[in-house]
Amino acid sequence: MDIPYTPIFVGLLIAYLAYSVWARLDGRYPIGAALALLVVTAVVDAAGDTSAANSLAEFVFFLLAGGVVLLLIEHIRDRPVPARAAASAGAASQGVPTEATEERERSPDQPLHGFEQQAVPVVDRPRDEDGDHEEQRNPNPDPR
Repeated sequence: MDIPYTPIFVGLLIAYLAYSVWARLDGRYPIGAALALLVVTAVVDAAGDTSAANSLAEFVFFLLAGGVVLLLIEHIRDRPVPARAAASAGAASQGVPTEATEERERSPDQPLHGFEQQAVPVVDRPRDEDGDHEEQRNPNPDPR
């Protein structure tokens, strides 16, 4: 009697993937298992059992595919809500002035927005002239 290992493995992997999505487990676990199984596959192939190594390589492929699916689901789930939709919905419901919502809509890519409008003082004095701010110390302390 030949046991169908591949369909059993795929069924268990699908059950794990469903549980992992529900429980929000880390999507890298199947990829780590695939890497460990890949090492086992190389050892089995080096031992001379090519058919078993090929079967294990299929399992590695399924684990990698499952890990990629979990990482994609995790990426889509953790994607932030678009700022404009959230800001306009929040402003409309709370009666916030439009200037405040426009201020929140600025992207974090522009941390120095409006910086060029402010004058920046130029510091061009030598380092030696800054001695008046430093504490005067005796270079040869008394050795008592």
